[in-house]
Amino acid sequence: MINKRSVMHKSKETGAITVVMAMTMLGLALASTLYTAKVKMLDVRIANAEIRKNEAILSAETGLKRAMIRLESVSVSNGTIATATADEPATAIVPAITATSTNNFSVTYSDSLSPRVFELISVGNSRDNDGTRTLSQKVWVKPYVPDSPDSAITVSGNITVGGAFTVGANPNGGGLGVPLSVWSNGDVFLGGNGATCGLEEFDGGYCSGSPYSDSTFEANDILENDTGFPIDLFEHTFGIIKADYQELKDQAEVLASCASLPNTGTDVTTGLFWIEGDCTVNANKTIGSADEPVIIVVEGGDITLNGGATIYGIVFAFEATNGSGGDVSMIGGSTVRGAFISDHSITNSSGTFNTRFDAQVLNNISEGTSPELSNVVLIPGSWKDF
Repeated sequence: MINKRSVMHKSKETGAITVVMAMTMLGLALASTLYTAKVKMLDVRIANAEIRKNEAILSAETGLKRAMIRLESVSVSNGTIATATADEPATAIVPAITATSTNNFSVTYSDSLSPRVFELISVGNSRDNDGTRTLSQKVWVKPYVPDSPDSAITVSGNITVGGAFTVGANPNGGGLGVPLSVWSNGDVFLGGNGATCGLEEFDGGYCSGSPYSDSTFEANDILENDTGFPIDLFEHTFGIIKADYQELKDQAEVLASCASLPNTGTDVTTGLFWIEGDCTVNANKTIGSADEPVIIVVEGGDITLNGGATIYGIVFAFEATNGSGGDVSMIGGSTVRGAFISDHSITNSSGTFNTRFDAQVLNNISEGTSPELSNVVLIPGSWKDF
């Protein structure tokens, strides 16, 4: 006979176990759900932090780029960047780039390293300003011509002059108080009635009356057949080997002739100009000035300065391939004030050859104070992510 009380007792025990198991499973499911939610929330926070970090990095990179662009468009003198102008508010320039609604970054700079070397420090923020990143980059504001030429005329090759030859020497080109008019690794032949002389004599118009050298006598101000002459005159002048001349050409304003060169007094004249052909400067035209000098590279063409024409700066006669260089003719008082350089032999059988060494002009070029006479170069290995 079945014991009803025993069956009922077992039934109650089974029900209790079922309830306990169900509650346990429910608890485990709840715990699993909470754990999953917590993990998902952590994933979301990590993802949001990554987004904020990337936004901050992009903002800081934008600040660095903005600062470098600014350096490419303002004057730099002794490590000091020009202040804002009327049409460029201070919030748009280095060293006063500040965060705005569209540019969520701020940039400062340090110029304590050396002249023309800057450390740009950019602090970028995320859109909600909860993420911040600091980047720094050192840059060099490099002049196209890092060092001033030592002589008024420098030629890789021979110089033969049959007409007038009037040169105002660098008074310290061969050392303190030692004048240097012409420097060459070839022969220098002075013909005609030209002369080299001091700057006072050149400016006073009596160079031939008190010369250093002329067709009858060659003094030490003419350094010819110099064994220490640079093998690559292009590299010596611009800091770029001749084989890579396109690197410099890409940074220049390339013109078909000198007829398109800007006019002093009406245009901003300073800059690097690359002439792909003959360079003829019309009579009485002035190109550049002492404060706004030019660098003119004439590739494979003749250089002709007509009566009264004046160029303030450096004229470089360049041949991309051997034998492709042109010749020089200066007529009726035309003058290069600065320096004339040629990487090939020069023959001038007529006309004049007037060049006056001008320290102010050349210093303005070699100091790279004008953005048109320099470019911004990143210093390798100097980028930092704080």
